[in-house]
Amino acid sequence: MRHPPPAESAHAPAIGRVEERQAGRDAILALYDAHQGELFSFLLHNTRDVAASEDLLQEAFMRLIRETKRGRAPDSPRAWLYRVCANLVTSQGRHRRSAERWESRIVPAEPGSSAEEDFLRREQERQLSDALVELPPAARAGLLLSAHGFRGEEIAQLLGRSQLATRSLLFRARAKLRDRLRPGRSDDV
Repeated sequence: MRHPPPAESAHAPAIGRVEERQAGRDAILALYDAHQGELFSFLLHNTRDVAASEDLLQEAFMRLIRETKRGRAPDSPRAWLYRVCANLVTSQGRHRRSAERWESRIVPAEPGSSAEEDFLRREQERQLSDALVELPPAARAGLLLSAHGFRGEEIAQLLGRSQLATRSLLFRARAKLRDRLRPGRSDDV
């Protein structure tokens, strides 16, 4: 004997919305678990400030939550999050340029290294940081995205440029960085 299908409950639409919200939360948590480490590393490399990096990471995920609630979930969440983080760093950098000079104070010394080795390492890091600060924000962001494993096509998309313009931007940025870090170069002369 066949039984008729159960009648739809008056609460079915509400239950469906709750289930959708829970799926959205689960998706955001999965994205956070998958990408928070690399995004934090990217932010820390750019800001040289642990607290600022944590704040910017939180802001990036809050923006993702807002966009998702508005029904505008990004097609490529990882790339979208990197772009938001890069934009947040640029905005923050306008207000906190001097923070980038403090990198050597937050990078711990390697165990067993001498004071001279620590000094030389900090000096190289300072020179690299200073050279990166001199680059235009788009060039700096492009180089850092490249260093974090993004392909040229992804960098172009994140920077809102064509692939050809991005290749040219990265070529010029690398050349300027090489020139700035060239041994024997003196800024004091």
